[in-house]
Amino acid sequence: MYKKNLAVTRKATRSKNKISFVASTDRADRYGDVINQSGWNLDAYRSNPIILLNHNANALPIGRGEVKVKDGQLLIDVFFDKDDELAQRVERKARNGFMNAVSVGFNPIEQVSRAELPKDHPAYVERGGGNYFNKSELLEVSIVTIPANSEATTMSYEKITLREMIKSIIVDEVKA
Repeated sequence: MYKKNLAVTRKATRSKNKISFVASTDRADRYGDVINQSGWNLDAYRSNPIILLNHNANALPIGRGEVKVKDGQLLIDVFFDKDDELAQRVERKARNGFMNAVSVGFNPIEQVSRAELPKDHPAYVERGGGNYFNKSELLEVSIVTIPANSEATTMSYEKITLREMIKSIIVDEVKA
């Protein structure tokens, strides 16, 4: 199983019950790998939508997720287990901006070295550069402390204000 860490590339959407993240994009990560976002097979994940902490598959999940591919990104809404003490701690850290990244664990279905791609392919590199995963099966998503995406160290985090949180809760309740 491959694990790819990606930072939240935009402000996480928060509501009373969920935190939304960008889980994957088609940008090269620190390993030089690129995942084709339109090549995700989400069936396995949707049948077992677990959220782990730092890819620890030996521990119980801390939540569940709902995924979709939209605008060339894999998006996930994370619902933390309100009855689990660890999940509550991780959720609190995520809501307060101390943990801003998620990571995907997947099985590659179709991959090729980026150097072997056609030269006009957007992910092509002349040498090095890792792999291009054209098709992948999503297995799990983790909240992580250290993402592979270098953008995680340079992005600024905007803590949501109480007013914004209340407004978001009201809007979510009206929509429901």
